[in-house]
Amino acid sequence: MPLLALASCSACATQPVSGSLCEAPQATYLSCQTARHKTISLCGALPSALQYRYGKAGHVELAFPDDAAQGAQQFAYAHYSRYQVERTEISFSHGAADYTLFDYTEDGHRTAGVQVSTADGKAAEIRCAGVIQGALSPLGKSLKCDADSALNGGHCP
Repeated sequence: MPLLALASCSACATQPVSGSLCEAPQATYLSCQTARHKTISLCGALPSALQYRYGKAGHVELAFPDDAAQGAQQFAYAHYSRYQVERTEISFSHGAADYTLFDYTEDGHRTAGVQVSTADGKAAEIRCAGVIQGALSPLGKSLKCDADSALNGGHCP
């Protein structure tokens, strides 16, 4: 997946939390394994520290932003809910790509992962293939609202 390997992070090779690329004592806001045995993780300690990580334990292929302490300023939040439906997205831009972490539950079925799109029209969706740890919805209290997301219906408080 060349879209996901846009940067490397040698500093992220410390001891991860089990099944996650998050390090103790960071909170795991979302973490899961993909079908290709990579891990998607969103880690941090809000209100300011937040970092997206993709790769394997000991070899993180992408960590955004480089300085997790300033991370919350780099992400945007979108949320939609109605009876038996809850959809939450966290988005950010890095290099020439836009990333959207998603966590959707509908009729009791949960799906999560990351969507990546580039300015030249390339797109990929990498879904979680196993257990999904954490939840994105609590991040709405700390992240800016994504006014461009259809989930927010064009409305941000």
